[in-house]
Amino acid sequence: MLLTVTPNPAIDRVLIVRGFRKSDVCRVIERIDSAGGKGFNVTRAAITLGVPVHTCALLGGDNGRKIAALAQAEGLDGNWSWLSAGESRICLLITDPEARDHLTINETGPTVDPSDWTAFMELVWRQARDAAFIALSGSVPPGVTPAQYVELVRGLPPEAFVCIDTSGPTLAAALDLPVDLLKINIHELSAALGSAIDTPDQAITAAAHVLQRGPRRMIVTLGAQGAVAVDAHGAWHARTPPLDPISPVGSGDAALAGIIATLHHGRSLAEALRTGVACGAANTLIVGAGRMRRDDVMRLHAATDLIALR
Repeated sequence: MLLTVTPNPAIDRVLIVRGFRKSDVCRVIERIDSAGGKGFNVTRAAITLGVPVHTCALLGGDNGRKIAALAQAEGLDGNWSWLSAGESRICLLITDPEARDHLTINETGPTVDPSDWTAFMELVWRQARDAAFIALSGSVPPGVTPAQYVELVRGLPPEAFVCIDTSGPTLAAALDLPVDLLKINIHELSAALGSAIDTPDQAITAAAHVLQRGPRRMIVTLGAQGAVAVDAHGAWHARTPPLDPISPVGSGDAALAGIIATLHHGRSLAEALRTGVACGAANTLIVGAGRMRRDDVMRLHAATDLIALR
């Protein structure tokens, strides 16, 4: 089983609005609410790929209850830890599918006190006992320190395959953790290392440096340039043909689901990279984070170039 962990979930609210960039007043054509946060995105993509998955998240207030109800309505299997005070956030995606244009507005989330974080960690550790793979995805809410995030990771079962996808100060702390896989985008890696990284070769060099600090494997997503994977045995670059994307939101999460699904079946990191890139690309063809069609994944997987670079 895969366990996904979302420390800072949200109501993901998608508004379909034609021509919003050129108008002062716009009419919403459609509103779509879903359980959001990177862990939820990984969950729904994993379900599409047929991976058994369970999720847990830290929820608060009426918004938290709405997230739980949305997850249940979607058929996402989860357990929740509840804040003693505060509201889970709302993240807004305004999208114009015809113009292939979107705007994302993310709230920061509620401030979490130490007792609420401890209760959440204990929930995660209990759920993790039955998991072969664990994916910790996304930001942490205000009030949670990098040291508390590290405590969460260190408390996971040593036999589980642990994947981390985070950013900011928690990412800086995660660079020194011996996790099985660190998935990161090129902008987050640049910020964490304090240097500009613009090309696949630069990303590979930077990832190889990070591997000396803690993680055993790294995948760096590069947007339209695809992604690279690095471990002790080599480095690879995968890229799909050019696409006409509708929305890239959630593509990194879909990619992580594809990577885990492939590793779950005992395949190599290189093949996992290829599948992950195909999943991330398939996600861009649909409005909604972590959503993709299996036919798109299969078609893009067949068309993805995979090159060994080391």
